[in-house]
Amino acid sequence: MNYKLFLCAGLLMNSFAFAKVDIDKQDKIDGVTLKSGKDNSNRTYQGTVEKTFHQPLSGVQAGILNFEAKCNNKYKDKRSYTDKKRDCKYHNENIVESFVIKNIKQSGWTKLNGEIDRFVIGRKIYNRGEFGYYELVTVVESKNTLNQKMITITQRMLSDKEAKIYVDPKFEKDSAFNHSTSQFVLTEIDSNKTLLTFEYKAHTDHWVLNKEVSVPQVFSSISKSINDLVHAIDQESVIQSRNIAAQ
Repeated sequence: MNYKLFLCAGLLMNSFAFAKVDIDKQDKIDGVTLKSGKDNSNRTYQGTVEKTFHQPLSGVQAGILNFEAKCNNKYKDKRSYTDKKRDCKYHNENIVESFVIKNIKQSGWTKLNGEIDRFVIGRKIYNRGEFGYYELVTVVESKNTLNQKMITITQRMLSDKEAKIYVDPKFEKDSAFNHSTSQFVLTEIDSNKTLLTFEYKAHTDHWVLNKEVSVPQVFSSISKSINDLVHAIDQESVIQSRNIAAQ
């Protein structure tokens, strides 16, 4: 079983709490802290990492939000909703394509406090089979107790019913995870220094992924995916900061 089949660096997380599960595995791989636990036949995975970028917050934010720039160019011919000739700027092993839908439906949901943007991403994944799902992305601006600016970007996998609240879906959800979320919290330390705290969570009842024996392989895939993502954000934040400085 190739565990990358179920993981990608564009990725995910949800608001289920670890207090509800018994943690039976913990590890730290290449700087990523990993936890997993079970609730009956369901297993939750979590990966977290912190990274300080010596770039402005706006550049790091842009490096996160360029979802369409991350994919595997080897899968160009499998694209259905984006240009098959376009090269993605940053490699992601399992993503065939991502497309951003900014023009979402305006009823059926409530704006969050401090929310500055909300949109939907459609994702197609390939690894020994094709998979797909929609994610809701929210961007919220706030300040911490030190009066530092903070931006929180949350991606959440949508059920078919939830996706219809925002868009007219082109395909149905097909994933080994029941729920998943990614959350990026950016803190502006100073004008050229940004702290990123990233957390990924996923919840599954898949007959392989929910077994304790599978956890080490899944941990390894999560760690690689998160580090690939952080590397892509780092590269794009440098480019964005240079562009701003040149203006």
